[in-house]
Amino acid sequence: MKKIILLLMFLFFFSGCSNLKEESLDSILNLGVTSNVAISNVNRTGYKYYLPKGIKNIDSKDYNEIIYSDKYPFYLYVDVVSYFNKVQEKYVEKNDFFYSKAIYYQDKYGYLQIHNILEDKYFVEIMYNYAKIEVIVTEKDIRETVAYAIAILESITYNDTVLGSLMGENVLNSNELEFNIFETAKSESNYLEFVEQYDQYKNNDEVPDMDFIK
Repeated sequence: MKKIILLLMFLFFFSGCSNLKEESLDSILNLGVTSNVAISNVNRTGYKYYLPKGIKNIDSKDYNEIIYSDKYPFYLYVDVVSYFNKVQEKYVEKNDFFYSKAIYYQDKYGYLQIHNILEDKYFVEIMYNYAKIEVIVTEKDIRETVAYAIAILESITYNDTVLGSLMGENVLNSNELEFNIFETAKSESNYLEFVEQYDQYKNNDEVPDMDFIK
């Protein structure tokens, strides 16, 4: 019963009946990770997840995806190698960021960090459940963005059988292919490159080239 109530409360955020601006980031994260969203509407090779109403997928390549709300493009990376190897590292919270917090709930872990990159532009990076979302938003949209992001990340379900058959034991043990999803975004982030191309796309009405995503 408790899980059902938590799920209903979390989905209530997206119905327009609850004002996210009155919620703290701590409470949004806590409600998101405890909601246990056991539904999915997007299926990929080796994993599936739930995409909340109002967000759509505009590009998918390997384990990289671009999803779009009515305001911002989100860059989603699913780290199936770290998932299979059960990689765990401790996140060090940063005092000089707008927000920085480690996330631990049951057997899932991650972090949320937000820092100001321009006058009213904030780089939101949230890693949880062996997947990461990056997005640049204005300050007034931070809470809604975090709510959407944690809903997506928490809902990811991995298919061990499919992933095992696709990658094989040799690939999973290869240091060259392992990606440390705990590494924080740097100035040369793939997402930041995408933002430049996406801005051109909005102006030119042409589909951006996603080949740079690796």
